[in-house]
Amino acid sequence: MAKFNFYLREKSKDGETPIILFISFKNSRLKYSTDKSIHPKFWNEDSQLARLVKEFPKGKVFNDRLKFIKTEADRVFGELERDLGRIPDTQELKGKLDSVLKEVPKGIENSERVPTFMELFKNFIEDSENGIRLTSSGKRFDRRSIQKYNTVYDTLLKFGKGYHLAFETIDKNFYTKFVAYMNKEISKTVKGEKIIIKPSYTVNTIGKYIQVIKTFLNYATENGYNNNMYFQSKHFKAPKVAGFSIYLNEDEINQIYELDLSKTPHFERVRDLFIVGCWTGLRFSDFTAIKPENIKDEYLEIKTFKTGEKVIIPIHPMVRSIMVKYSGQYSNSLPPAISNQKMNAYLKEIAKQVDCLKELVEVERIKGGFKTTTKQNKWELVTTHTARRSFATNVYKSGFPAISLMEITGHRTEKSFLLYIKVTPEETAKRLSDHWNRSVLKVG
Repeated sequence: MAKFNFYLREKSKDGETPIILFISFKNSRLKYSTDKSIHPKFWNEDSQLARLVKEFPKGKVFNDRLKFIKTEADRVFGELERDLGRIPDTQELKGKLDSVLKEVPKGIENSERVPTFMELFKNFIEDSENGIRLTSSGKRFDRRSIQKYNTVYDTLLKFGKGYHLAFETIDKNFYTKFVAYMNKEISKTVKGEKIIIKPSYTVNTIGKYIQVIKTFLNYATENGYNNNMYFQSKHFKAPKVAGFSIYLNEDEINQIYELDLSKTPHFERVRDLFIVGCWTGLRFSDFTAIKPENIKDEYLEIKTFKTGEKVIIPIHPMVRSIMVKYSGQYSNSLPPAISNQKMNAYLKEIAKQVDCLKELVEVERIKGGFKTTTKQNKWELVTTHTARRSFATNVYKSGFPAISLMEITGHRTEKSFLLYIKVTPEETAKRLSDHWNRSVLKVG
């Protein structure tokens, strides 16, 4: 088995020195240039990575590249050994590493040329997709993150037709004009029919776009391409407001559960999977990915996709009955998952069949810079995420301690949890009244 270690060429040098990757295997050793250099004072010999200190702001990106090099070297060595049917020699290994690690980035024929704002944004996406740039926990970015980056890139391309995008132009003027662009609906009329080319976005959607731009600008700064720090100003904020959403109370969940959907098996499977979400509090990405090994007698033990944290949840009787129903049909005794988008469409068709969900609900949103209030049937607002919010709200309202419930939902602060659950001021007042009444009875 090969060993991979980073060393400084001159660890006592008073200036930057190259970092060498030493690859030791059998009786051979390859000294491989990483094309990275660092001042020894910023180097941690124990971790074989750069020290994350204020004086070396590009430390995280620098380390991500070193981790990527080591991971790729390990992968390449394994592939060569498998393909050759023997341990490769140093020249074979070096040649393969050069072909993988020293390619010229696409779209930049002259590697000496400084990339433009949008070219670097494309590099940012590719580094995130290829594992060169990693999350704060050292993991690769998932498909949804890459998709979000690409969406922001496409939007900036369109916005850039009317605004010169360069690092020096990311200022208050850019922020004001970009937010105005996101708020504005762009449409055209074709044969008397209005066709929306670009919708107006909600405050939270705009905030997500701004946050991606800030993340990219951090990347550009750490890599030495940007020295305009306006994006760190309090005026360059990613706006966020409490979004509108609903939850289903226990009676509403029961009525959905009791629907006879035997004539539409695809609806029945979606309904049953939704009920699992309602009584586990898991996100869509988790309750649709429960494996047989996650089922431990009376509990579900699962490492959540978003945070990587392990949660243990008792199996609710309703979930147990669903598992009995599908026992023998699927390995996890649960109906198979479909896409989030398709499941949301099916859920609305299912919820439409429940009479109590036909009530009108006032929906408040801030869109296009204006606060709007509309009325919609409650069934129209049911989505896969309604399951998780319903779980949190119903369990909290049953009297279960918020701090303990947060261990399951993954909320890190009680403030964020209380903003998440759907408890009205009237319900809070009633809980306090009931608490006082119980206290009076004890005193009496």
